Amino acid sequence: MNDWLALLNLSCCESWKVHGRPSVQAIWSTTCKGDIFVSEPSPDLEASEHLLPCDQMFWRQMGGHLRVVEAGGQGVVWGIGYDGTAWVYTGGYGGGCFQGLASSTSNVYAQSDVKSICIYENQRWNPVTGYTSRGLPTDRYMWSDASGLQECTKAGTKPPSLQWAWVSDWSVDFSVPGGADQEGWQYASDFPSSYHGYKTMRDFVRRRRWARKCKLVTSGPWLEVAPIALRDVSVIPESPGVSGRGHSIALWAVSDKGDVLCRLGVSELNPAGSSWLHVGTDQPFASVSVGGCHQVWAVARDGSAFYRGSVSPSQPAGDCWYHIPSPPKQRLKQVSVGQTSVYAVDENENLWYRQGVMPSYPQGSGWEHVSNNVRRVSVGPLDQVWVIANKVQGSHSLSRGTVCHRTGVRPLEPKGQGWDYGIGGGWDHICVRANATRAPRSASQERAGKQGLPNGPSLAAGAPREARGPVCC
Repeated sequence: MNDWLALLNLSCCESWKVHGRPSVQAIWSTTCKGDIFVSEPSPDLEASEHLLPCDQMFWRQMGGHLRVVEAGGQGVVWGIGYDGTAWVYTGGYGGGCFQGLASSTSNVYAQSDVKSICIYENQRWNPVTGYTSRGLPTDRYMWSDASGLQECTKAGTKPPSLQWAWVSDWSVDFSVPGGADQEGWQYASDFPSSYHGYKTMRDFVRRRRWARKCKLVTSGPWLEVAPIALRDVSVIPESPGVSGRGHSIALWAVSDKGDVLCRLGVSELNPAGSSWLHVGTDQPFASVSVGGCHQVWAVARDGSAFYRGSVSPSQPAGDCWYHIPSPPKQRLKQVSVGQTSVYAVDENENLWYRQGVMPSYPQGSGWEHVSNNVRRVSVGPLDQVWVIANKVQGSHSLSRGTVCHRTGVRPLEPKGQGWDYGIGGGWDHICVRANATRAPRSASQERAGKQGLPNGPSLAAGAPREARGPVCC
């Protein structure tokens, strides 16, 4: 099977004339199984006219196993495994099952990853015997997955594939959202519902999560960055038309404990950097993003947003945090900053755009809803917007984890106009923050430019002119 996959991968790369390592402007992604894919951006991918549909992109699989891959300026690419281990891209390609002709002979190293497989023990209250594993006929399985729709017992649950091997026994997982009591139980009024870690008179059901660790050993073009486990990482995006050679590249991260970190010494020749600088916070954080002009935004675990002031190459950690209220009745979970645009995703899978962000007022003025059913967003150096979406209509059913591209994004319309739906589902993460590939100007744009008009034949008197590129601070 590995030989067949390697041959298929090599044949597809030959037909698309894709060879060697990915370019510095490549688009990176990961699937729900931890597989890593990369795509070379076409100039028409971000064109305002004759847009290349994103379902026509060619994705090449890379060796290794990661949960998150983030790329940025000058070819710096970092990844995070399921166990929180940080990895830096070495410049090779292949590895894993793509050894031999489909792999580089150097810069491929051994890699391992550990993930937890979780199942749930469910019980219902019986007035005579108390909580029991005998539920109602309409109840979920008494041993199930998180949704309750699939039966998952300790004996019947296997590692994700033959590549994985168990490295621990089953144990109660106390680190569940909503908290748990001393025995790991969470309580609720019924299935499904919101769970809490204490019992009340109205709680007729309870559940507890069991976890077991498994390990995968593979290889790929990745080197471990020790010793801090990470939850999120962000590299400053490639700046269009700006040469950053010789300067340190901004890289921010959030540790698995919620600490905010700034990596020092990151450069094109030393993508791993030299050391971590701790950035103080008054609570644990969950997500961070560094955009153009060193704009740094972050999301705390309580769902609120923060902007870091005075970040610059000479002051890489900035000086203070500015609290940004989250959208009404929503808790944010992820943020992405492009050249000028700021987007965020909340826990209910709503996508939000930050209005009023400008150099004189970088915190912006408010949140505007853009779309629902969005799991993750990536905003690039051209302020292009790509997301991983759920509930997208597929050929047979609604798919989970579909790559979608926001269309109609322009300086005067940064929220765009619609969605171009790509391949789905099963995608978990996408990063377009290295892609500063501009589309060639069309004939109408060239004529408009010669006439002194902004990308169009006419404008009403006094109308603002559309900028032809991102505004730098």
